[in-house]
Amino acid sequence: MTRPGRRQVNHSEAAHRLRAQPGVWLPVGEYRTKDSADVAARAIRTGRWPNWPSPYTAGQYETRTELTEFGVRVDARYLGHHTTQETP
Repeated sequence: MTRPGRRQVNHSEAAHRLRAQPGVWLPVGEYRTKDSADVAARAIRTGRWPNWPSPYTAGQYETRTELTEFGVRVDARYLGHHTTQETP
């Protein structure tokens, strides 16, 4: 089987899809190497993207990676806004 053409991941669109379905694991994109998938997953979790503003807010997403036939897929889920309650 031949490898399909790579499409660049649209992270703004992915963040929008994730926020629309809190708590649901959704695919973000597929990366050629584990290293590049790990960089993307870390950027989603931390909200720090290397060269441009991040569409993700730090601490509001969980990520996981999974090997595929052609690379490594990054999945994420939106945790929603966390509120801190003080205990008496």
